[in-house]
Amino acid sequence: MNRLIKHFMWGYQLHFRAAEESAAARLFEKIDKRLKPELFVVGVLCEGVTNKFNACVEPEEEYWIQSENFNEASIVAEALRKNYPEAGMFQSHPLAQQRQDEDLFKRSIQDAVHQIIESHPAKPPDMIFRVSYPARVDCYWVCVALGLQSAIVGAYPSLRKSFVKMHEHRHIPVATSFIDATAEAFLDAATEELLRPDPGLGGARRDPDELLRVAGDKLMNGLVWRVDQNCIEAMQGLFRSFTIISSLRYEKAAGFGRILIARKNHPAVAEKVSFAVPVKLTSYRSARKVLELASDELPVYCDPERIYGLASKLEYDPNTEDMFEVQILGHYHWELRHDGHVLMRVQYGLPSLPRLPFDEQKFRSDLPRIFEQITPADIDRLAAIVKVAEKESHGTMLVITEAAAAEAARLAQQATPVSPFLVDANILQNLTPIDGAIILDSQGMCHAIGAILDGKATENGDPSRGARYNSAIRYYEAAEAPCVIVVVSSDGGVDFIPNPLPAVRRSLIDSAIETIVGFQNATEVKRSLYRHTLDWLDDHRFYLTEDDCKTLNQAIEKLEERIRQEDKAMIWVVRTPFKPNPAMNPALYYLED
Repeated sequence: MNRLIKHFMWGYQLHFRAAEESAAARLFEKIDKRLKPELFVVGVLCEGVTNKFNACVEPEEEYWIQSENFNEASIVAEALRKNYPEAGMFQSHPLAQQRQDEDLFKRSIQDAVHQIIESHPAKPPDMIFRVSYPARVDCYWVCVALGLQSAIVGAYPSLRKSFVKMHEHRHIPVATSFIDATAEAFLDAATEELLRPDPGLGGARRDPDELLRVAGDKLMNGLVWRVDQNCIEAMQGLFRSFTIISSLRYEKAAGFGRILIARKNHPAVAEKVSFAVPVKLTSYRSARKVLELASDELPVYCDPERIYGLASKLEYDPNTEDMFEVQILGHYHWELRHDGHVLMRVQYGLPSLPRLPFDEQKFRSDLPRIFEQITPADIDRLAAIVKVAEKESHGTMLVITEAAAAEAARLAQQATPVSPFLVDANILQNLTPIDGAIILDSQGMCHAIGAILDGKATENGDPSRGARYNSAIRYYEAAEAPCVIVVVSSDGGVDFIPNPLPAVRRSLIDSAIETIVGFQNATEVKRSLYRHTLDWLDDHRFYLTEDDCKTLNQAIEKLEERIRQEDKAMIWVVRTPFKPNPAMNPALYYLED
């Protein structure tokens, strides 16, 4: 396209932002599919350059924050720079002093951009933003701003301290969570991309899995700073050490065991067995052998470099954030924990987050959409039952169906029918040890236990999941009566079948359609609003009726042709036409205003 960029930094700034936005989406959906990153680029004019805008934002039009909002970024940065702890430290070597001054200058630009974003009245209230370290591109110091939904980020365990005080004049930044570390890894990669010639020409050059590994490494490096700053040898290597230790077998058996990580002589650690010669963590086979001694009551005790023996954990103040646990869960499988909370799970060297506890609020709102006659008391009882079932370490399955009595009779040869009784949270744990499903009605009455479910073959199974989950899918698709199946996995997490999408307000659908249709008679098609609205409709395709799809497709076809003609575009995005989803039911999925 030949449209001019008013707030010009470099020729490929639009392409760079689009590529980074796409890369961020691919990365963060691997952590949680609900994460929808927002990304924009900010350039602050270099000192001494004239006849240029003081600041530039990409995208430059119809965005919640504008280039002019960053005009004072250099002044804000200078004020911030004077208050850094490192500003009072002077290096004896001129080159070291020069590098420190450059770092403080760039960090002040980064923090000034972040401060302006956070204080802007139009900032989306549900988003938290992080800003990259700046890179010079032509005449501008360029930063990438990355936004993530605060509610989703906040749902996962996190540490509180974002830096460790090395001494009076040096604070070391550390990641507070795996998502925080992933954002840092992504932004570091974006800065590296900006340092290449013509950033944006050729797209973002990175593998999401590799960035996740970098994030895991960053989180573990921060752990070293938190636990013992004297363990220099462990820097950049702790993630690798535990991954290798978890991969090794001892006498052909996979490893299992608990490892306590704290500095030597930590007040919350009581050594019970002390090795005369500590074992280095990087002596992987020796460390794996020591793991055989570990138990939940008496874990292996180490700092980030050496294993000292076996110890018990005393009363610990979690606010200090200086003691952690690694749980080896099997071959190539380990977890990092703090104060009982899982911060990161690693399988075959690829880190991830544990599955969140089931969304009770959504479960409560879904039940009346599936069972028309259900009462608030029934909902309370079923929610309490699922809470208990979620804690079953060996996994279990609940089938909640309006045809519970008939299903218990039909499956009598592959189940244990019982005289119907009202299940409560206390008795449920006595029903789950045997294989098979527990069949309940929507009031919480149990009709059978240990039921082996049947069903027809389906294309909707997931070969990466176990037999319990796939049998639930087959049963649900063959069921004639309304039902919900709760699948509790042995490795954690709860699945609901079906798991209906949230209901939306029909007025939001109507407003988006009206925006697109209205552009047909407008003197100008505002590109940013047009594409933003289309993106929103893309994300909400499921909710569109047949008439909605027909109206949109006709309008989009005309508008895309008009835009191509006006922009004299040689390349353009071809969108998939909208079509109705057969599972869409207005009675279930539309909320009234």
